[in-house]
This record gives sequence, C-alpha cells and structure tokens, in this order.
Amino acid sequence: MAIVVTRELSKNRGPGLSDPDIKAVHAVPAATDLLGLPGDWTFCGEPTADMERLDYQPAGPGESWLPPDMTRWKCSGCADALQAL
Repeated sequence: MAIVVTRELSKNRGPGLSDPDIKAVHAVPAATDLLGLPGDWTFCGEPTADMERLDYQPAGPGESWLPPDMTRWKCSGCADALQAL
C-alpha cells in the first residue's frame, strides 16, 4: 500500500503570518499507486480535502512515513493506525 503524507494547516492564521501554521502531519492511503494522490481520509479518520500534500517518500522499505523535519507535528492517531497494520 502506498502512503501519501499531508499536512493539516491551522485555521487560525493571524495578520502578518507569511507561513501557515502546521497543526499536524498525517499519513493517507494513496488513492492510486501510480499518481501518488491522497485518498479522501487519513489513517486517523480526518478528511483530507483541506490538507496539503507533502512531496516526501520514505528512503526505502521499513523507513518512517514521517519526514524527519516534521516529527514535532506527527499525528499519533495515524502513527498508531499504521503500526496496527
């Protein structure tokens, strides 16, 4: 199963903020393996419609789905669901 990584952005974006605040980074089953498009729901059950796809692929089998520079925003629900697979 191919996994796509997305980031959920905070809806609270104040004036003067040029970069959106990251709320969480989620794992999503790919809609199709060929295009790498995210499915409609994350592994933790959140809708992906308003999420931004990250251009990240694990280095190889057994590597983490989470980009190393995004660990502080890891969705624990997605991580738990992937571990249970």
